[in-house]
Amino acid sequence: MTQCFKLILITTALLLLAGCNQEPPKNDGESIYYRSCFSCHERGHGGAPLRGNLEQWQTRLDKGEAALMKSMIEGYKTMPPKGGCFDCTEKELKMALDFMLQPKSQ
Repeated sequence: MTQCFKLILITTALLLLAGCNQEPPKNDGESIYYRSCFSCHERGHGGAPLRGNLEQWQTRLDKGEAALMKSMIEGYKTMPPKGGCFDCTEKELKMALDFMLQPKSQ
């Protein structure tokens, strides 16, 4: 083996091993929110209701939870399906919604 090839093998092995100790991402509502929902619901981009602002969420809540979940799963206007969290389950999306509906702490 050439010296360069050995170096490439060692570097590749080290990179692979470095990823072994990483914990899988948490899938609680807050973690999902900050991974997938934050960019729009923290700033109101595209008309997204702000996290913790029940007044902005009220018209959506009035349609019922089933309709709201359907919009989350299928996407709504500029929001992509599942808010971009394509590997999220319905239960995880519901946890993200519950987090978004909580009042922000001061």
